[in-house]
Amino acid sequence: MKKRIMAFACAFALMLSMSLNVFAASANGSEVGNNSPDASLTIGSQTITESDLTAYAADTKVSASVEGVTLSAVSTDTAKAAVAEAKKVVGDNAFIASVVDLNVPEGTGEAEFVLNIASIRKNQSVTILHGKADGTWESIAPSKVEDGAVTFKLTSYSPIAVVVNATAPKTGDLLWLVAVMAAVCLGGAIAFGRKARLN
Repeated sequence: MKKRIMAFACAFALMLSMSLNVFAASANGSEVGNNSPDASLTIGSQTITESDLTAYAADTKVSASVEGVTLSAVSTDTAKAAVAEAKKVVGDNAFIASVVDLNVPEGTGEAEFVLNIASIRKNQSVTILHGKADGTWESIAPSKVEDGAVTFKLTSYSPIAVVVNATAPKTGDLLWLVAVMAAVCLGGAIAFGRKARLN
């Protein structure tokens, strides 16, 4: 009898922990600075605030094939343009991992850059958006995407946005998976209880 009670308790605890993980993921997901009502700075579930723009410049680190490269925060207007371009190029699954001004010494030609961004994961689908002097944007495919780092080349500079295609299962799909797993756990608990009773 004790084994049976333990089996049911374990199954219930597993069901509860799985549900909590799903709700935590949907609550924290990719949402950033949701205190801004500006729709032009919202993409998917991500909303970018002015404080986020400052944080991008502070948290993103750069190394390059030329010396003297620095990063600075972009203006709100530039961020709006980057978000609009990300929606156009990647769609509503786009997640802005960073948007910064890339400052290089005058006269710099083509150079390779590595941006260190904590949220980047190896082999993610990443697009570099570069704002050109004429106001248009170009899309650049990075040469390498690793955990916490993305590598790419540029021939002209500032600003750039690092955009991740953050396609993920919908919350409803995850709840369906939890229900299936819960049923499997419950079935296991019942089978274990019967076996214990027969022994």
